[in-house]
Amino acid sequence: MQLQYQRTGSSPTVINNSRSIPNNTGRQFLGQITSAQLRHRSQLRALEKADEGEVAEALPAPDGVDAEILRLLIPATLAVFLDPAMALIDTVIVGRLGMHQLGAVGLSNMVFFFVTVFFSFLLVVTTPRVADALAMNNRREASKATIHNLWIAGAIGAGLSAFLWFNAPRLIGGFNPTAAVAALAVRHLRIRSLACPAALLLFVANGAFRGARDTKTPLAAGVAQNFVNLSLDLVLVLALGVGVAGAATAATAAQYTGAAVMLYMMTRKDLLVPADMGSLPPPKQWADTLKPGIPFAFCIAAVVTALLTATNLATALGPVALAAHTIVKQIVDFAMAIFGTFSTVAQSLVATCLGKGDKAEAQRYVKRLLQMGVSVGCVTATAIFLGRNVLPQLFSPDPTVIAAAATALPVVAASMPLAPCALSLEGTVLGASQITWVGGRTVLSAAVALGFFSLVGSQGWGLPGVWAGMVLLVICNALLDAWLLLSKHSPIAIKEAAL
Repeated sequence: MQLQYQRTGSSPTVINNSRSIPNNTGRQFLGQITSAQLRHRSQLRALEKADEGEVAEALPAPDGVDAEILRLLIPATLAVFLDPAMALIDTVIVGRLGMHQLGAVGLSNMVFFFVTVFFSFLLVVTTPRVADALAMNNRREASKATIHNLWIAGAIGAGLSAFLWFNAPRLIGGFNPTAAVAALAVRHLRIRSLACPAALLLFVANGAFRGARDTKTPLAAGVAQNFVNLSLDLVLVLALGVGVAGAATAATAAQYTGAAVMLYMMTRKDLLVPADMGSLPPPKQWADTLKPGIPFAFCIAAVVTALLTATNLATALGPVALAAHTIVKQIVDFAMAIFGTFSTVAQSLVATCLGKGDKAEAQRYVKRLLQMGVSVGCVTATAIFLGRNVLPQLFSPDPTVIAAAATALPVVAASMPLAPCALSLEGTVLGASQITWVGGRTVLSAAVALGFFSLVGSQGWGLPGVWAGMVLLVICNALLDAWLLLSKHSPIAIKEAAL
């Protein structure tokens, strides 16, 4: 048995090889000294960081692991409820305009989401760069890394705005809407396209705050963003009667508000130094930032393909099954949004630990997140299983739809204990900058799920079979990530010291 304490830089490595200790008393004595030394070093680091005003706090002692996880997890979980709540309010407000307007806004928002989500890798790329710089107490380097990615995000966002503006009729027309819906959707999408730079800037800003282990600031920015959205919706859509153009203007202004708040808070927290704003990213920075976008795009495409295949299978089962499938998807999306906070926290903590060269601390965080994930997942599974006949009633009064949804919910419930763990493992891998791995394993998992889907129709497995295929995708991702983290190639593995 070995006790290893590894740090990079000037900090020493302490290795306690129990074979060299002659008796239990000696082991206990040396263990006490080592523990005291480690606590002393941790206290000194905390004091140094407090004096320097560093954004990223000192890593807690082992007994503070839960507190540190909850410090990040609670604000991230609260932030999860902002977007669904605002989407619901938007739907209610726009729905008052009429059926065509509601359909047009929904179609436009879907196109905007799918175009921008492919660049969410900017968040994943920014997090470890900022975490590494802060781990070395180099806030200027963290600022430059953030600013370079902000310039890249702004440039790409401007290009996306032009793409959406000029191709809005073609993109909307690809869904074959009615002429009335198409005209409204194009108008909405063109105004929304102006928010592309803000959307991509928000990816970078969120990544920077994750690298600084700060989930409270993004929550505050989200509150400000949604407040502006709601206020402008009420004024432009309801009071002034601007229609879908008003809804698009409200959403666009809200995203720029969120981006402005995030940028301001980054300057306040020394994550962004205004003097560095003129520092343009060199060509190598462009290459290093955009390179992970390729596997990440494959990752998103694989997931979208699986989702579309599942929806097509449900559609083929008839209108009742499709309605039930939509209900189950809403329940799953809500649960997975909450579980996604485990990925956020894992990515933030692991990136910080690896930036300090402390893989042992990273392992402690990951193990505890997995334990918490199982607990939360079991509670969620119990709630979904026991409420399988009640939850669908929140979405539909039709007894046939409710009964169909109730047949699929037990399959979903069975996967809930694994889902938070799967996302914790994914966050761990992303925190270690293993984006290529995530892209490859997602494509492989999606291929397995698609193979399973090919049997659903022929074997008559119905809606439970459709959701079993989606669960299989999650299981395969989790197993592959677990294999990586337990293998000799694990980014958080601690090399064995020679005896």
